[in-house]
Amino acid sequence: MSQSDVIQFPQGTDLVDRAGNEVLVKLQRAAGIAEQNTQQAVSMAHQATMQLRVAEDRIARLEAEAWSYRERAERAEAWLQRISQEIEQSFPSRGQQQQPQQPDDYAPRRQNVRR
Repeated sequence: MSQSDVIQFPQGTDLVDRAGNEVLVKLQRAAGIAEQNTQQAVSMAHQATMQLRVAEDRIARLEAEAWSYRERAERAEAWLQRISQEIEQSFPSRGQQQQPQQPDDYAPRRQNVRR
């Protein structure tokens, strides 16, 4: 609202006329300040919205990455389980063996070879 939009009352020496004009001037200033505050608030809201969108995109990327790592961890765990089973089958524990193992069972005997 500009100064020309305000209806001007005839200015006289009457105290009521001066008070009315003062009120209108102050009202005009308040409207200008309110407009500036509104523009600033809209600008800040826009910036916050943009930051929120960036954060949401980053969260989505991090969640996808977390799922990827979780899947890899599950596959690694499955491989470790399979390797553990293979070890158990290939190298049974003492309690599962039929006969006691001797040191020679683990390494072949050395043949006496002269050089």
